[in-house]
Amino acid sequence: MIFLHLLLYFVTSTANSLNLPAGIQSGIWRGVLTTNGGELPFNFETSYLNGKLQMVIMNGEERIVVDEILVMNDSVVIKLPVFDSEFRLQYTPETMNGTWINHSRKSNNVFPFKASYGLKYRFTNEAVKPILNISGRWEVDFSKGTADSSKAVGLFNQTGNSLTGTFLTTSGDYRYLEGTVQGNNFYLSCFDGSHAFLFKGTIDPAGMLKGMYYSGNHWQEAWVAKKNPDFELPDPSTFIRLKPGFDKLAFTFPDLQGNQVSLTDERFRNKVVIVQILGSWCPNCMDEVAFFAPLYDQYHDQGFEIIGLAYEKATGEKAVENIERLKKRFNIHYSILLAGQPGPEAIKTLPMLEGMFAYPTTFFVDRKGNLRKMYSGINGPATGNEYEKWKDDTQGLVEKLLVE
Repeated sequence: MIFLHLLLYFVTSTANSLNLPAGIQSGIWRGVLTTNGGELPFNFETSYLNGKLQMVIMNGEERIVVDEILVMNDSVVIKLPVFDSEFRLQYTPETMNGTWINHSRKSNNVFPFKASYGLKYRFTNEAVKPILNISGRWEVDFSKGTADSSKAVGLFNQTGNSLTGTFLTTSGDYRYLEGTVQGNNFYLSCFDGSHAFLFKGTIDPAGMLKGMYYSGNHWQEAWVAKKNPDFELPDPSTFIRLKPGFDKLAFTFPDLQGNQVSLTDERFRNKVVIVQILGSWCPNCMDEVAFFAPLYDQYHDQGFEIIGLAYEKATGEKAVENIERLKKRFNIHYSILLAGQPGPEAIKTLPMLEGMFAYPTTFFVDRKGNLRKMYSGINGPATGNEYEKWKDDTQGLVEKLLVE
């Protein structure tokens, strides 16, 4: 009888093992999105926490923990944190194949994806000697000579063939870029669940940089750069302003429960208030949120408030769901209101303003209700010293307004 039980157990276990695929390997992977600009590679690491699969996406110093993963037979669905996008894949222990779908976009939003286990390189495992070290600060022109032309600051750090960096613009930075320099060619990429950035370029004999920038499949443009350690962008406070005749910010929008909330409500009176324009689809907004959430907790008891005004690409229950995920991910205790949808018309929801929203755009209101400062964009953590200065300036202004 004991032998029969053991035999039945062995047969059942063998049948189960034949029907269920082996698990996804733990360790480093190389993932590749196929875009209009070519292959966009990035690395990630898989591991198991209490038996549950998780992955960590790596861009330079950035680490993005992904833990909403559903494994079913030989398929896996990987939902990216905060952003409304996901991978739908089939897998073996050492391969993944399928698509990345960016639900926040209505078109050009499905990308073929493949991943291979054990490959630690990003673009290439070759090591062709670079003709130049491009570390430093660069003056960048995107779409030079066209109606879409714009300025940026390029910040690069090169060690041997390895290259990291970012671009600062008047509306924010391009976050963590990572890649390589091979001879007179260089390559950079970033994937964070929302952005899918690819940069390709060459270094000419005079030391100029020339290249192409691809954002997903919906945008591409040429760019050139020259080294300029003194180049600065315009003051971010000049891109949005109060219209003549207005001296205060005013609004009424619903919170996530449908209750109407106004800046003039009793709970905000005689308080220092930051009003933050954001969207759950916006990685630069997440950089600001990551700093604002603990800042709110630190100073709230001293009369400090933050109100987020969310301009969501989704509507209705989906918009609420996206903001709830955002609040949970960053442990946000301040109010976020549903202000509308992004686009050229968004600024009309605040009719006392003129200019153009960047995401994020931030307003500082003193205890008397006066608008003391406003700015567009953010220099996020990928910008290094620029980010540290922004944090110090922001915290310093909050402390100054609190004691007035």
